Amino acid sequence: MLSNWPKNRLLGAILLLLGVLLGPPAVAETCGQVLAMSGSSVIETNGQQRPAALGEPVQVGDTINVSQDSKLRLRMNDGSVVTLAPGTRMTVAKYDVDGAGARRDAELSMSAGLLHAVVSAGSGVPNFEVKTATGVAAVRGTEWYVDSQGSDTQVYVVTGKVSLTDLAGHGPVTIPQMSESTVAVGKPPAPIRPVTQAELQTLAARTALQAGLCQCVRAGSDAMPSCRTTAAACEAICGAGHYTFVPTAPFSCGSSP
Repeated sequence: MLSNWPKNRLLGAILLLLGVLLGPPAVAETCGQVLAMSGSSVIETNGQQRPAALGEPVQVGDTINVSQDSKLRLRMNDGSVVTLAPGTRMTVAKYDVDGAGARRDAELSMSAGLLHAVVSAGSGVPNFEVKTATGVAAVRGTEWYVDSQGSDTQVYVVTGKVSLTDLAGHGPVTIPQMSESTVAVGKPPAPIRPVTQAELQTLAARTALQAGLCQCVRAGSDAMPSCRTTAAACEAICGAGHYTFVPTAPFSCGSSP
């Protein structure tokens, strides 16, 4: 009878049954990697923090904290490039990419800071979202900035179009290229207005992270190319006289002016 089983055998049977019913523990998906950086930033995974490093994988659920004297650039699995300005805190809430590398659904949550995104073209409805404390901005493929400071979120569109609503999805506006709209807490997005060149220059300066392509050149070396901000940084990992450095590599390193 069941009552005659030793307690440890009964407990083992229960745990085995739970394991079968629940299946293996979920494994966080890698959705991108650190492409370039300056200063120091921290990646938090399941409450555990680690210093960000070039080539470091980023997983769904990770939170990235960029210190006030730092910048960080990510290349996502669908080819989109996201740059975080000093003082930015962002969480990758969702990033679903199919087997061909096409984005199906992506959601970034930014509690504070400035984000510059060059988003690869998606299909169908806008499937790349950035949520802040005051609003939600969504696109399929475009270049844009999201600046979240306190009770306001400003969205600047350089190319393409961006849909902006409040957190409840009310008052949607479609921001065309070279335009801006602001959404304040508890309010619908403000009327769209043109963006000035001075504003774009300021945003570009806050997110500028010039990264060149570094390749170690040594006999028998299988070192993969990596993105470094200076030739000195490239020399530091390859050794004097054993490297090539291309200062501007927009395709490989997502360099911005």
